[in-house]
Amino acid sequence: MKLPWKPHRPKHTGPLPERQTLERAAARELLTTWEHTRDKQLVDKHLARMNGLYGQGAEERIRQYMREVKRNERSE
Repeated sequence: MKLPWKPHRPKHTGPLPERQTLERAAARELLTTWEHTRDKQLVDKHLARMNGLYGQGAEERIRQYMREVKRNERSE
């Protein structure tokens, strides 16, 4: 039995190119949550889940992005 033809698509084995964009978006979202609720436990809970979504070390990277956003984009 002959298999149906499928186009060749090489597997992507490197880091995801959009991961940095997604992490920055998560940082903006969590920073906004922190500014409105001041609930550290809630923010920490969401950050703990980020390692599963974006890979090892995501929590630290997102915290750093949160600092950058606060310092550069939300200076009042």
